[in-house]
Amino acid sequence: MARGHSLADVIEFRGLIEPAIAALAAERITQAELAELGEIFAQQEHKVAAGESYADEDTRFHELIGEASRNELLTTLLGVVWDVLRESREQWLQTNTRAHASLDAHRRVLSALTAHDPDAARRAAADHIKAVGEEILRLIGGSKA
Repeated sequence: MARGHSLADVIEFRGLIEPAIAALAAERITQAELAELGEIFAQQEHKVAAGESYADEDTRFHELIGEASRNELLTTLLGVVWDVLRESREQWLQTNTRAHASLDAHRRVLSALTAHDPDAARRAAADHIKAVGEEILRLIGGSKA
């Protein structure tokens, strides 16, 4: 891991920050941003169905939610997290099970954002990050304990 951060540290941090970002985004997201998020999600679905890498779309999905939060510090912190993760993401996003689980989670997040429901967005993001984190740590044999 870059900068001396363990993957478990990064996952734990994401679990704290991304649900808060999603909740803020649910309150502040514009129709234009929702439309763009829908397009990104459709691109993810297409790539997953074709068995192609969707790492760029996954990153953009999360980044756009960060931008929609309208909190520059949170967006900056999220960018640091993605920089730290960039090297390892391609590997763990590629499993078919992970790809479909990620799509399902993104669908729930997108639905909550579309409904402008901060509580549902927070829960959907928290569930997503928890599932991703558990899967990554299982794959690499790491833990936070």
